[in-house]
Amino acid sequence: MSLFNTMRVSVAGFRAQAKRMATIADNVSNSDTMGYKVRSLAFTPQINCRGGGGEVP
Repeated sequence: MSLFNTMRVSVAGFRAQAKRMATIADNVSNSDTMGYKVRSLAFTPQINCRGGGGEVP
């Protein structure tokens, strides 16, 4: 993995965590508001199968 790809993956992780924190903050700040509906995020792993040059089983 090149340095650029490593940085790109890191930035994607930081953005995902920032979204998660914003969602939690929104839920906490609006928890007493009448008619408020809780928001949630679902994270799914993404597997990179392009490594090493070997065959993927």
